[in-house]
Amino acid sequence: MDIRKFSKLTEKYKKGECSPREKELLENYLESFQNNAGEWNENEMGNQRITEEKIYSGIMKSVKKESTRYFTRAFQSPSLLKRAASIIFFIVLGTGILYISGVFNQKKGTFVWHEKITSPGEKAVLTLSDGSKVVLNADSKLKYSEQFNGKAREIYLEGEAYFAIKHENNKPFIVHTGDLTTTDIGTEFDISAYPDNKTIAVSLLEGKVKISSDKNGRVERIAVLNPKERLVYDKRNNAGTFGNFDSLEIVGWKDNIYKFDNVSLDKVLSGLERAYAVKFRLTDRTVLAQKITVKFEKNSLNTVVDVIKSLTGLDYKIVKGENDMKEVLFFNK
Repeated sequence: MDIRKFSKLTEKYKKGECSPREKELLENYLESFQNNAGEWNENEMGNQRITEEKIYSGIMKSVKKESTRYFTRAFQSPSLLKRAASIIFFIVLGTGILYISGVFNQKKGTFVWHEKITSPGEKAVLTLSDGSKVVLNADSKLKYSEQFNGKAREIYLEGEAYFAIKHENNKPFIVHTGDLTTTDIGTEFDISAYPDNKTIAVSLLEGKVKISSDKNGRVERIAVLNPKERLVYDKRNNAGTFGNFDSLEIVGWKDNIYKFDNVSLDKVLSGLERAYAVKFRLTDRTVLAQKITVKFEKNSLNTVVDVIKSLTGLDYKIVKGENDMKEVLFFNK
């Protein structure tokens, strides 16, 4: 569907003049466009949901109140209107008009994103353009803007990272992790949000952070954390639990210290796999529930597996696994 036809159909839709066939055609087109992820380039356009929300807000502000009510009533569904916003974005982009009620009143070069990805066994230290420091844990991905030119400093995290934020009163620092957003209020904090984990954990060391959820377009504030407080958010039931924490257990990883206090062997091995770029396998999986207390401080892999051997009574051998990754096989003596 070309821009002219799309524009005509949306105008008829607003006025309630669409035939059932035209209405179906328009709604199917918006739906198919929304589902075509290949059309959206986040490196140039930013996060799709956030961008569409901004455009939607811009549309509502740019139309007179009376026509706004009519426009919304004609579309009936806010989600449909937001899908229309994604189409409008491409119309605006394609015609070279980069201004919608101040949403795109910056140069096109603003949308320059960088991505840092760490492999298992690798960490990275980044200093962002605002002076904030990020330590990215192994097997993680951080997406951040080259320059924070907007009203907020927004980044996207998969995995785990430690943040030491340079606070700016009028420019909040926001970390997006799945359905959670964490906003700093002068802060040092850790976020663990690996995609294959059932939880997202936010642990605050200094300052304050505000945490909110964004599920299906509904933003809800969850909590404000104070120092030494930790939120563990269950992604399945959208519920969080709060508690205190041992800072060495949570952020020791950035200094190659791995402390576990009465933790199941299963969780210990899972944490160590990313740290040492190794795969652990057990012939007897019943021992995975065994609780152990241990601390590794800049130890070699051989030392780590020797300690686990002494704690569990298992024997082991190191072999070469898939893609040349080391595998440690634990077995009964």
